[in-house]
Formats: sequence, C-alpha cells, structure tokens
Amino acid sequence: MQSSEIVQRAIDYIEHRLTESLTLEEIAGVAAMSLPNLYRLFHSLTGHPIKEYIRKRRINEAAICLRDTDLPTIDIGYRCGFESYPTFIKTFKRLTGLTPGQYRRSQLVYSFERMNLNEHVCYLEERQLSERFPEVRVIRLNPQQGIGHLFVSEFENGIETAAIDHFRERLTSHRVDLNGLRLFGWNVDMEDETKPFGYQLLAVDLMNQAENLKHRELYSMTLNGGLYAVARTPSVAEDSIQNTWNRLFSEWLPRSVFEQGKHEFIEEYVLNQDQIVRMKLYLPVERSKLVKRIEIVELSSLKVMRFRRTGVDCVKQADEDSISWLCRNGLIDDSRIRVFMHCDGGLLDENPTYEVYIAPPKEFLPSREEVDLQVELEGGRYACLESGAYGTMTGVLERVDRWLDMSTEYRPDPARSWYASYLPKEEVDDGIINVKCYVPVQIMS
Repeated sequence: MQSSEIVQRAIDYIEHRLTESLTLEEIAGVAAMSLPNLYRLFHSLTGHPIKEYIRKRRINEAAICLRDTDLPTIDIGYRCGFESYPTFIKTFKRLTGLTPGQYRRSQLVYSFERMNLNEHVCYLEERQLSERFPEVRVIRLNPQQGIGHLFVSEFENGIETAAIDHFRERLTSHRVDLNGLRLFGWNVDMEDETKPFGYQLLAVDLMNQAENLKHRELYSMTLNGGLYAVARTPSVAEDSIQNTWNRLFSEWLPRSVFEQGKHEFIEEYVLNQDQIVRMKLYLPVERSKLVKRIEIVELSSLKVMRFRRTGVDCVKQADEDSISWLCRNGLIDDSRIRVFMHCDGGLLDENPTYEVYIAPPKEFLPSREEVDLQVELEGGRYACLESGAYGTMTGVLERVDRWLDMSTEYRPDPARSWYASYLPKEEVDDGIINVKCYVPVQIMS
C-alpha cells in the first residue's frame, strides 16, 4: 500500500470521529503504522502536523456552525470536539484572528477543508496571492463515478434547488439517501429543446448502487474531472454564490498563472437534513499558454446606450435592462452590436454601481423615450489588456495599475473612465468569453 493511501486512511478515521475524543495511538493503529511514522508521513504528505490538522478541521466546522446556526459559542466548542471552552476560544482566535463572537459578526471566511490525497493540490501560488486568497485552492479533480440525473426546466432561476429536490425524490423512492453522497452539479445547454435550461447532477456513489437502479431518470455516469480552482462560498445565499464566482473570475484568475479551462464549471453541495448547508465552486482552469501583454491603443469615441443600476442586485438588473432593450428593438441576435461594461467599486461595497453599454448598428436611431439612455464612450489613448475574467475586473485593473506605476511613458488619466469590451462571438474561442479592458492613460510630460 502506498504512503498516500495509508495517510488517507488516517485522515478518513479522523474525519469520521472529528467531534469525539481522539488519541494519536488509535489513529496510528488504524493506519497500521508506528506513532513516529504517523507523525513523519502525515506531515510530509499533508504539510500539517497531525494534531494541527485536527485542530484546524475542528475550527473549520466551528466556523460553519457560527454562520449557519444560532447555537451559543460554548455549545459549538464542545460539539466540535474541544474538551474545554477556554481551549476552543484560544485555538479559534489563534487560527482566525477573531474570537467566535467577532467571527459571527464579521465577513471573514475561515476555510480548512477535509484533505483528500487523491485530489492533491497540484499548484502552490506565490505567497502574496495565497495570503490574499486563502480560500482558493488549485486541485486536480479525479474522475467521479456515480448516479446521474438531468433536470430540465423552462426557467433558469432556482433550477439548482429544484433539480436537487427532484433528484432526492427519485433516489428516496429507491431507498438511496442523497444526504450520504457527494453531490456535484453543472449547467447544461438544452439546445433545440422545449425546455431550454438543464442542470446535470451527479451523486458520487461508492457502493455502486447505480447499477441496481431501474429508473429512466437515473443512470450511471462519470464526471471526467480535471484542473480546477476551488473556493467555498461563505453562505448558500444567491448573492454570496455570485460574489464568490466574481472573486474567482475577476480577482483571483487575472492574478494567477492560469486561464479559464474548457471543461465544466461545477458546484458541489453538502446536504444536511435535506437542506443545502455548504457549497464549493469549481472554476475550470489550465496553465496560461502565453503572457497577455498590455498594449497602448487609440480609440475613437462611440455612442452607446447605457443601462446603469446601483445596489445589491445591480449586475443582474443592468443585464436584464439591456437584454429587455435589445428585445424591444429587435437586436437580440444582431451580430453588429457590441457590448461593454463598467463598475464603480467592488460588488461587495455598500452601494456598488454597474453599467452595461450597448453599441447599436450605425443606422440605429433611439426613440424619443430612450434618447436619455444614449451616452458617449470617450475616445483617446488607453492601456488595453485582454483577459478571460469577468465581473468587476478587479484583478485586471490592478495589473494595469501596477504596470502604469512602473511606466516611464504613461500615467493614468483620471478625467476618463475605464471600461471593458466583450469580444464578438466570432472571436470567442471554444465558447470562452474574453474581454478587453481599457484603462485611460496620458503621456507623461
């Protein structure tokens, strides 16, 4: 048996008894190795001393309880395996920097997920990036086999929850408990179907129960896996999920050495008593084949229709406004239109603003009612960087700002605003959306 399999056996034993009293002697016995070997192998393969691993995993579970329940902190400490309340408080503050009460009121997310040595972390970011995004890991997800179910709907909103409920009903009728299985899901484009939206679910089945299921909506299937950047959402609320995707796309990805991969975007669910209590998001990535360079370009001014929204749902509302306008004017499938965006502040700010700009065909004339929507994107000199990011473009903008800080020829032009241009469909590679981010600059005098 390989060393990784032996240590994984110890990890599995710890996880099944995380809330109970654990001794290193019994863990070593389960792993069939001596105590000194357990110390050495565990540390070398996980990067954590075994006692510290147990503490961090218990604090991870305590942090989840603090967010998802109203239990008193003292009860949470004992529930998560700590023998005394002072030990729990001391350990929690050492690992998170906050007391449990402060953590419950803060926006901080402490994450130390269960380790699976078969899904090893295959890349370690530079220290500055890993400290800034401690919740993001890059892993190689192994192929996952289990019970599949494709849910289709006329509506996209809420399709994930509806799919899981439908899946659970089908499994329950075959005496399979979904709560005990690892659950993945991803969106499927149902082209040429009466119900255009699909959501594929896969319950990883270690007992090969799929072979005995006789139902036309349940079947054996395999998720191929691949290279992923993985992050856990602070909560399962819709805005929290969207903010986590945005953090991965617009902040982490442009700063990393990766670009968006061509495999599936995946969401993983943890269920408890038929409720979704935790989620992890899997962003498909691959190593960047080349370094995108910042270019200086001259742009002409451009008349556009502006759709501006402010507040928590500003992105969704601005997108809906722009799509509605395209539909009203018969331009929804017009290949001549160009789409741009701008965002003031991050989406986690107290009152963010998001703008979508639509450049219609040259001959288009706005109606009297819509003339106030028309504005002008200023021309001039811009620093341009192409990226696979989307959302607030925070990481892309930061990279351009760093470049300008070091430039001896150009400096930012505060009189004009930055904006991003979504590339036309014919310029999109394998369905991956790319944008060009334009930051206004001026020549140093």
